[in-house]
Amino acid sequence: MNPIKEFIRFVVKCIFTIVNGICLILCHFCNKFNTCSTNIMTSKRKDYIFEPFKVTEVRCRGFESPRPRSGHRIACDDSNIYCFGGYNPSLPLTNIQRDNPTWTPARPLFKELWSFSIASRKWKQHRVIENMPEELASNAMCMNGRYLMIFGGTGAPFGNKCSNDVIVWRTCNEDAKLQILDVTGTRPPGQYGQAILCHDGCFYTVGGTNGFAYNCDIYRLDLRTLVWEPIFVGTGQEGEPLGRYRHEIARVGNKLYIIGGGTGEWAFELMEIPMFDFENNTWTILTPKADDIEKDTVAPLPRKCHSAVQIDSPDGPQVFVAGGSDGNSVFEDIWRLNITDLQWTLMQKTVLPHPLYFHSSAVTSSGCMYVFGGIEPKEDATSRNNILYKVWLCLPKLSEMCWEALLHFHPNLDQVDGRSLLNIGIPSHFVQRLHMQ
Repeated sequence: MNPIKEFIRFVVKCIFTIVNGICLILCHFCNKFNTCSTNIMTSKRKDYIFEPFKVTEVRCRGFESPRPRSGHRIACDDSNIYCFGGYNPSLPLTNIQRDNPTWTPARPLFKELWSFSIASRKWKQHRVIENMPEELASNAMCMNGRYLMIFGGTGAPFGNKCSNDVIVWRTCNEDAKLQILDVTGTRPPGQYGQAILCHDGCFYTVGGTNGFAYNCDIYRLDLRTLVWEPIFVGTGQEGEPLGRYRHEIARVGNKLYIIGGGTGEWAFELMEIPMFDFENNTWTILTPKADDIEKDTVAPLPRKCHSAVQIDSPDGPQVFVAGGSDGNSVFEDIWRLNITDLQWTLMQKTVLPHPLYFHSSAVTSSGCMYVFGGIEPKEDATSRNNILYKVWLCLPKLSEMCWEALLHFHPNLDQVDGRSLLNIGIPSHFVQRLHMQ
């Protein structure tokens, strides 16, 4: 028997014992504090079990939720998940909300912005009162502090009209006034399926398509001066990566890594990773290592329309790739890429419940990944969903485990005012997740 593995099992068991003990104490204080006749802080729920690396469906509460979709994007902070746009050409007519015409059979794109409270597990649709675009499929979206950054996208039919606007929303609980940045300089062309990131006061867009041509061009917008400039524009030279869309990116230091993607006909290898060095503006094609931990060596198959998130770990930055398609098959697997040594690892016990593509993923600062929507292949057709999945990609702090357990036993904590929660000893940063300002 491996003594190291036994020691790890012992430590994990001790951690979970401590977590359950702390949670029981917190629950005791909550019930002791409760004087409300509605008993919103009384729980008869079963024991809480923290299960890292297991994909589970989030049981949403409340009376509203986004309809099934693909081609949308999600992003998140530690309090909320934000969902923008999306596409579904085959909603049943009975599902059309006549008092909320954000979707019509003639224009099957969702003019919608939603937020999902991670703590209360409730969706909220934000009424967009300014600058909702028409291009709502395969946008790119990311968080920049309290701001949601949205870029690109296409209307329907795909490619007829593409956007190159940078749209910003300061997240809040109220109606959404989207702001289109008044930019100058050399703007990237209108496209969809690109990847974006914010770093060091700048906004980057990488690759994309107008529906006919594909590229791997990189443009940078200085968010202080609002001036665009091209960083790299492909000329077809040897050593340049092939143009693509629906790829994912990771950044470590001054290096940018492109993971997968494709064109209408092709999906690109995950065993070839184009890396761009911002210091000297050059490309290098890297060859990562396949997973050889088990008896047989395995490697991730080529794919596009997948999702990827990046976390920091004691072993260095890691990227987790979920699902996707090679144009023929659709995948349910989840792979981990350790950027430091370019090692792929198949997460054998971390698997999506169904094969999925054109979905979207986001990850909290503590390492909890959420996956929403997308297309599931069926025997005779394809079906879009509106299911939210979650999976812990690492062991978080004990306080995060305790917070999850407390919400498990008392799911109605959002109905308790913030001052009362602070008075029973719940840390302020957790209370703020329930009562965002």
